[in-house]
Amino acid sequence: MWTKKFIILVPMLLCVTLFCACGKEEESQYIVPEWEDAYKEIVRNMESYLADPYVLRQELKQVNNDSCIGYIGIHDFDDDSVPELIIGDGISIGIFIYEDGMAKKIVDLYEPEDWGGINGVYCRENTIILVNNGSDGSCYVCLSCYDGEYVTGIYDEYNPQTAIVNGKVVTEEEFQKQFNIAGLSRDNSIPRSRMKKEDGIVTALVIDAIRQEDEYTLIEDLDFGAIKW
Repeated sequence: MWTKKFIILVPMLLCVTLFCACGKEEESQYIVPEWEDAYKEIVRNMESYLADPYVLRQELKQVNNDSCIGYIGIHDFDDDSVPELIIGDGISIGIFIYEDGMAKKIVDLYEPEDWGGINGVYCRENTIILVNNGSDGSCYVCLSCYDGEYVTGIYDEYNPQTAIVNGKVVTEEEFQKQFNIAGLSRDNSIPRSRMKKEDGIVTALVIDAIRQEDEYTLIEDLDFGAIKW
């Protein structure tokens, strides 16, 4: 009787040991958050998600449909541990959140029509700033988040009396209280990325196109930690 019990017990102990080992191996593996997969789909199909209010992107598309220069990053504006996705080009920027198991666009940011496209994008603290530079001034389009509420603003240095916060005309002083745009520097500047496309779908990108001309990363291998703003 003792011999039979011993024979049965050994396989049982082996199974327990293997189960524990498997558990430790699984714990050591990186589990991809659902928001990463959802955001990668947005990146792949960015052209269909971005606004083109003045039909400028269609003109650029006719010139070069194989690649584009754009911006991509993540930033946790509302401090809920799930970052927002920021993606766009010289025409517009889209901000996306991950909620209820899917990615959703919360806002389109672009310059006023008389200014045209975006010359540069900056990130300072909890604010993203789009800039178009003129000969004697600039136009700033901003988004920030306070206590879970998103706030947008526009400030035109040529017409400072038309500063706008959340669609309401405000003074320059009121605008500056919401968005700190003074003294922007290269340290705040977001690098441009080169995005390779096939039939309109983004397949790979170079995160910093100026410094890394040929180091493309496939979208499925994109490390969001490397583009955290």
